[in-house]
Amino acid sequence: MNIRAKHITFIVFIFPFLSIAQGYYNQENFGNRSILLSGNVTGSVDDLGLTYYNPARLALIEDPVFTINAKAYQVNTLNLKNVFGNNGKISDSKFEGVPSLIAGTFKIEKWEKHHFAYAFLSKERSRFNFNINREIDLDEFGDDFDEQDRLVGDYQLDNKRTDEWFGISWGMKLKDNLSIGISTFVSVYNYSSLYDLRFASLFENQGVDLFNNKIKFGQNSYGMFWKLGLAWQLDKLDLGLNVDFPYLEIFGGGKFQYQKFLSGVEEEEFLFDDFEDLETTRKVPMGISFGIGWPFGKNKLHFKADWHGGLSEYDVLVIPPVEDGTESFIFSESLRSVINFGIGAEFFLNEKLNIYGSFSTDFSPIKSSANIFDLIENEEREANFDADYMHYGLGLDIKLKKLKVVLGTTYTRAAGDFGEPIDFPIVDLPQNEDPSRISINRWRFIVGLEIPLFGYDVEFN
Repeated sequence: MNIRAKHITFIVFIFPFLSIAQGYYNQENFGNRSILLSGNVTGSVDDLGLTYYNPARLALIEDPVFTINAKAYQVNTLNLKNVFGNNGKISDSKFEGVPSLIAGTFKIEKWEKHHFAYAFLSKERSRFNFNINREIDLDEFGDDFDEQDRLVGDYQLDNKRTDEWFGISWGMKLKDNLSIGISTFVSVYNYSSLYDLRFASLFENQGVDLFNNKIKFGQNSYGMFWKLGLAWQLDKLDLGLNVDFPYLEIFGGGKFQYQKFLSGVEEEEFLFDDFEDLETTRKVPMGISFGIGWPFGKNKLHFKADWHGGLSEYDVLVIPPVEDGTESFIFSESLRSVINFGIGAEFFLNEKLNIYGSFSTDFSPIKSSANIFDLIENEEREANFDADYMHYGLGLDIKLKKLKVVLGTTYTRAAGDFGEPIDFPIVDLPQNEDPSRISINRWRFIVGLEIPLFGYDVEFN
């Protein structure tokens, strides 16, 4: 029995986790009310999330508060079906922290007409760590095995991605109701992944077979993002336009390690390579968003539509051929252009209570996504999770005597199919007759406080 055929059982239900939310544009929102409005605030943002959504609003808002988005938390649940035999189900839930924002304003005395803000935000902080060690029940694969046949597997996957932004925003009025603004962010991006698979088998008349396959890579990138905003205040509408310019990479680098050991069978293998200072590329396309804020009475509607351009296929990490030249790796990605939209509403109940509700789309831009599964199996197969996300928000703004409290939750869901996730190399293993399916549900919980402190409003969530 080919030992390599067995380890695929582990891989088949792991790879969908690897490309989830990579390349999407509306996964994160910043600012108490902006979060509850699902980021539909390009034309109407009224907190210091404006450094991200539309810097031109900086010149139109009176006394924006100092903002700290402290730790908020989420429950992320993934359900997989038909990935481990027909109708087999796997579920995984994680409780974790989410990205944050710190922002504030400052003035320069000689430039009275100019408004400035600073912001530190975690654009992305994601980590998936999975470790499993178990003996596989060979009865699942038919009656061709003896009772003394054994197969034990040890699998580890650690996938981590961070993108920290540090920036300054500037805004100025061109007219009483028209302003312009620019945000400049320095981005510190790190992406790393580890795949480590070990198997030991004991089959009749074959003795003990050992297999180890380890792949490890890292990518870092340092560069700049720019946002250009325009904002208008009309009699009955607030309008906003924000342009996200393509990412400018200043420098970056990567590393890659590969090992593959096989012993106890006729064709033994021993491969090991460790590459440093590899050529890498990070690309983020141009985006344009347009927003409307429509006050009616003491209530307000918020609408946003945004477009992001596509990217033709490019190499994320350039990997030389490994030791004996028999294995080569292509690690690339490509994106399609997408248009998203959303709507949010805030309803005035009384002087102490407002209600927020929202919805936004997050359509998949992924044509092909660079992840470690591409390195595990260099074959022509569709391994990407290409599904559309839907985001919902609901919350309260409570005004008390000496503080304001923002309470709320956001909910995100997505589901998609991926056909023929794996081809078993031997005919007596069961095949999935139906497409495999993955569904994602994410709940986030927000508690925000605004407290007057030494003459300033301080906002926490």
